[in-house]
Amino acid sequence: MQAYKTILCAIDFSDDNYCLIEAALDLTSAEHVHLAHACEHPITGYGELTGRNHQTTEHQIRQAAYPQLVKLAERYGITAKQTHIEFGRPAEVIEVVAGAVGANLLVVGSHGHSGLRALLGSTANSIIHSASSNVLTVRINQ
Repeated sequence: MQAYKTILCAIDFSDDNYCLIEAALDLTSAEHVHLAHACEHPITGYGELTGRNHQTTEHQIRQAAYPQLVKLAERYGITAKQTHIEFGRPAEVIEVVAGAVGANLLVVGSHGHSGLRALLGSTANSIIHSASSNVLTVRINQ
């Protein structure tokens, strides 16, 4: 079995995120685990002011999310430096952060959708199909 040097967990702040982190920690120590949270770009308006308002809103979102992510990380011995909050489509954000930290395993949660919901896709499905590294999907029971 391949040894994973750096693992990135895709965090969505659901109550089940502990499953992902614990799965990662079963494979390596906390110093090799990173947590990433992807935020959608906020829509703030139209015209010349959009860019400025957009940045302010992203800053506010980051200020709200960062303490929550750091608290989750520290609960498992993961440092604040190993947490990442980025804006964009979640699958793309996770891939970019994975490249930046050199992750060779991504850990994502899967709710096990079937039928039409599975055909329409999910963040986990998008990550699985676009990732350049291995992906561990952790079944999240609802």
